[in-house]
Amino acid sequence: MQEFEELFYRDAYAREFDAKVVSCEKGKRGYDVVLEDTAFYPEGGGQPADLGTLNGIRVLDVKRKDSQTIVHVMELPVETGSEVHGVIDWQRRFDHMQQHSGEHIVSGLIHQRFGYENIGFHMGEDVVTIDFNGPMTWEDALQIEEQANAVIWQDEPIEVSYPDSEVLKEINYRSKKELQGQVRIVTVPGADVCACCGTHVKRTGELGVIKLFSLINRKNGVRIEMASGMRAYRYLRAMQEENSKVSHLFSAKPLETGSAAERVQNELNEVKLKLRGFQKEQLHALYEAQPENQKLAVLALDGLDMNDLRASCNDLIAQKHAGVACGLSLHGDRYTYVMISETVNLRDHAKTLSALLDGKGGGNSEMIQGSFGKDRETILKVLKEEFDHE
Repeated sequence: MQEFEELFYRDAYAREFDAKVVSCEKGKRGYDVVLEDTAFYPEGGGQPADLGTLNGIRVLDVKRKDSQTIVHVMELPVETGSEVHGVIDWQRRFDHMQQHSGEHIVSGLIHQRFGYENIGFHMGEDVVTIDFNGPMTWEDALQIEEQANAVIWQDEPIEVSYPDSEVLKEINYRSKKELQGQVRIVTVPGADVCACCGTHVKRTGELGVIKLFSLINRKNGVRIEMASGMRAYRYLRAMQEENSKVSHLFSAKPLETGSAAERVQNELNEVKLKLRGFQKEQLHALYEAQPENQKLAVLALDGLDMNDLRASCNDLIAQKHAGVACGLSLHGDRYTYVMISETVNLRDHAKTLSALLDGKGGGNSEMIQGSFGKDRETILKVLKEEFDHE
């Protein structure tokens, strides 16, 4: 056992405590306060710091200055030598304990099965992310998730120990780096043995559930997003509520929404294909109606993308011999545009058009593109005035 354990190690479930103020100094964010003992966990090992109050004054951050000194960043000062009453934000702390213990179970099981190391761990506000240095599939991840929940339901105690150097040599434990001095070992029976400085729940059953959300391929490995305990429960509840909406919209049973969505998507694709055919017919008719050798030829049709607009402008230049060709298409509340010319330096006109038409975009002397915020009638009027004299 190490010579001194802070209260957050001696009793991770301590929500309130009393301690003497060793020092209080003005810091960058407020006042840096050091106590003789503390239940506030300082940020470290991927786990965020605890928050709460000392004598009713907000604790904004907690950080470890060295192995013996923990600094509480406070809004207001407290008197050196006085005794203060601390209250930690227990909901936040217990959430962090659930996430950290859940991460150990998942990382330990992946290490057991694949031999991969956890090379990155971040406890965000919504999800926990873990990086591993080897490939996995989503099917692999789901198997790990099932094993992890089986560990939870065994409701085994999570053990914390400080083995001496001789005993430590005989223990096969995970660690991100070479460790010196006293090593704190956290053991989850059947799942993990790891060197760790964080706080954990007493028993695996307190996690309730572990849910893996995604697996993202990264260079030489994968990143997993997950949550445990109340976070996972809230995610599953929100997902069920969203699925109920989809079930109602599609008139499908909750477990059949996927196939219903696929059916609707196929129908939508058929409609889009037919609409595309109508657009092509309209586009061809508009193109054929354009006279040759116009100073300015404008082809306007809603629903066209940039590729359609560029192709139409190129045809107006090559086949209809337009001086300036412009394609317009309404998207939302703005008109997407492409403008092409072989004889007019369009860059000279870009700033004027943007100023008059609430324009966004850019380009070069031969082509400019972007969007206009004015209505169609105004756009056509300004374009005519700008290029008719060319």
